[in-house]
Amino acid sequence: MTRDEALHFMKTRLNIPDPETQFAEDKVGLLNRVIERLKKTTPFTNLHNFMTTQLWDLDEYDLKRHMLSGEGGPCTWINPFTKALLERLGYKVHHICGYNPGVPIWDNHISTIVEDLTHPGSLHLVDPGTRRPLNAAIPLDFEKESPEYRFNFLTSKFFKEKGGRLIWCARASTMTLNGKYIMYDAEGKAWKKQLVYFMDERRNWYPFIRINAEFYRAVKDNMTPPFNGLVFFAYIDGDSIINVLAYGDSIVKQLYKPDGSLEQGTISKQELLRFFKERFPQYSNAALDEVFSICPFS
Repeated sequence: MTRDEALHFMKTRLNIPDPETQFAEDKVGLLNRVIERLKKTTPFTNLHNFMTTQLWDLDEYDLKRHMLSGEGGPCTWINPFTKALLERLGYKVHHICGYNPGVPIWDNHISTIVEDLTHPGSLHLVDPGTRRPLNAAIPLDFEKESPEYRFNFLTSKFFKEKGGRLIWCARASTMTLNGKYIMYDAEGKAWKKQLVYFMDERRNWYPFIRINAEFYRAVKDNMTPPFNGLVFFAYIDGDSIINVLAYGDSIVKQLYKPDGSLEQGTISKQELLRFFKERFPQYSNAALDEVFSICPFS
């Protein structure tokens, strides 16, 4: 990505005027605006995987094309794009790896760290490439546990563990206290693990694309639950988070409101197709029709 492309994207897609001046005057403020606008304009989805026939051959030019158009993608697309975008503005950024607890793939998440943002040696976690809301850079200058952060419906907290591990947790509800992946802070509050990062391992982007390609090639070849074609699509609508997920042989649409309440229900394939065509013009009708023709939903 060129600097001109990055500036044009910020001004037009992210609606951030004069980012060069903002970078000179308030690097932290600009960074948080970039993250927030990315979350609100860029869907977190694997929809493009079912529009693409040659996942193994994807390169940085394909990624740039999909992201500049606003189509979005998974972490392996959004976070490398974010890294390139921030670097063109003048930020110092590197990748780290991580994993989702409960997913049987060790390196299943790639994230970004911004260095030297507030002072030499400072580190901030930047992770717009998740379906969870993390709408600002998280300073990592705490010793064991971070302050609490509230973005949309989710209250988050971060913990440091031995071996350079950083744990992103969400406030645990009473329904999940007996489940797996529960941690307790110094005040005894319960938190559920969302992501585990390896802070000491700097990573490159391209191997994650190959992991992504191998995983979704298997999904496309085996249209059985819990995948069945479309797996996830998440975006921010106003102050709410909307998730579309494949559960077994049905499609579930979830609406998380800012107060933490959840509304959900099943929708048909035709309802979802119409929803995409009406709300997301960055996807061509022909591409959407092709995707939904191979998804075995009713």
